[in-house]
Amino acid sequence: MQAESLTTGQWWIVAVAASALFLAAVHYCFRNRRATVYSLIAPAIGAVTVLGFGRARDHSEVEALIIFSVSLLSLALLIVAMRADMEKIRAKARAGETYEIPKWKINLYGVLVVAFAVVVVFLLL
Repeated sequence: MQAESLTTGQWWIVAVAASALFLAAVHYCFRNRRATVYSLIAPAIGAVTVLGFGRARDHSEVEALIIFSVSLLSLALLIVAMRADMEKIRAKARAGETYEIPKWKINLYGVLVVAFAVVVVFLLL
């Protein structure tokens, strides 16, 4: 396991930094204070869920923190990748029109984000 080079306290710092990056990505892409405030819920629920299930399944705290951090980073990457389409949706909504993101683009981004998360978790664990 590559993650043993950092202490549990250092992994908590990484998790907090990943949460901050997620919040920054949401704020950068949506430019909406309400969306940014609502995005505070994701790291809070994620931390409780990952750490709770980690203890229930006898995972160490470090493993749970790695999974939590990589999950938030993957979501942040997905949000940043979809930023251009979100701006198109916002512009079309102001004009009273609708815009749908092409399904191939959604599927491609989804596959790339999941692949990133899986590769990083396997490299660290």
